Amino acid sequence: METPVDGFSADANLPSPRRSDCEVALGVAGRRRLRFPGGVGADDGVISDDDIYGHDDIPDGGYEIGRVYSFRVETTRWRADQLHRWCAALQRGRVREVTLANLTMEGHPELPQGIRDCATSLKGLHVFFFTMEADHIDSLVNLRVLGLYGCPGMILRALRPESEIRVLTIDFSRLVDVLVQTTRLRSLEMHNNVVQGTVVVHDAIQLRKLHLLPPTRPSKIFIGEAPSLRSIGYLDLFNTVFVIKGIVIQAGMVLHPPKMRSVRILGLRVNYTEMGHRVPREIEQILKCFPCLEKLEIMRYDEVAPEEGLLKADDEHIYQGNNFFRDLGCFSHHLRWIYLTAFRGGKYELALGKAILDEARAGTMFKMLHPQGSNQLWRALEHFRMTTPNHAVRDRHVSVILRLRKAGDLPG
Repeated sequence: METPVDGFSADANLPSPRRSDCEVALGVAGRRRLRFPGGVGADDGVISDDDIYGHDDIPDGGYEIGRVYSFRVETTRWRADQLHRWCAALQRGRVREVTLANLTMEGHPELPQGIRDCATSLKGLHVFFFTMEADHIDSLVNLRVLGLYGCPGMILRALRPESEIRVLTIDFSRLVDVLVQTTRLRSLEMHNNVVQGTVVVHDAIQLRKLHLLPPTRPSKIFIGEAPSLRSIGYLDLFNTVFVIKGIVIQAGMVLHPPKMRSVRILGLRVNYTEMGHRVPREIEQILKCFPCLEKLEIMRYDEVAPEEGLLKADDEHIYQGNNFFRDLGCFSHHLRWIYLTAFRGGKYELALGKAILDEARAGTMFKMLHPQGSNQLWRALEHFRMTTPNHAVRDRHVSVILRLRKAGDLPG
């Protein structure tokens, strides 16, 4: 789900994430499946509860009477003395998963000792507005899933080589560098964070999913050895330097870009105002790294500037003859789902869509989420369909879907 990010940057003067903002994350805490805004599901990278938690602590006869499998508190109406009683009951019930939101105590108190005392049974933990220190994480020896929402402390310690954590979610936090290296981690999701450094993924043999949702925007993403990585989102093509195996990926580069054949799902964020006509070339260069890509989403996060202007039905195909995306491995063989989301009706957006459709293969689904009053868009695409040299588009073997963005929809 896209969060408005206009003007948001990793600036030291930015206000810290607000507790009221963080409350919306309560509805998604503990979910294992992420969907890109255009409907691209990370199906190939999905990690089920059974896969993460296992059944070694569940008897063959089924669930135990008296065992606490899931405990969740997200109200403002609880007191510290109640928490002590709950924790005692959770220890007796050998609790398996806890979601605990501190919406009542001032500041960021330490994670309650009672939760830490559930170390032998606890496998999933989602905490809001508590302080997590290294020794807190170390004591939870069987923890497999950790969600930290507005929690200062030793976040990086969760990624140490000895950690058993498989799924880590970091939300509403201020971070510098995040290192995923020599770890058992399978999924890292970072939402609504201010990242002022580099995200490094290296020697992460089991990592399948790396999702940095807006406005999380590190200055650099470095990916080394990650042979199982299947889903990446979202790469900010304007603000983030993208490095694969030591090579900076950028338009016009002389070196051949390294290939990551394991990646099937990719989300990109673009700023058309700042990048202008560089957008298709930058996207093309990135796609050269992912020859086996199946699903692609391109999300706009800036507004249409006067220099770009809104599209018109009779706009010329400004990239005609440039042969963008021609001979790309993913276009030739695997890429069948393409989404332009947070579409704002700019001329550059339409031009990018046409350049993609020029090379789309039969069986491809091309979907655009657009605002109301987009008759010009429909007419422009119909005119393009009749004039493009791409027979798959002209003969309607490529599905072009325009979905109206409803008033209640968030951008993207």
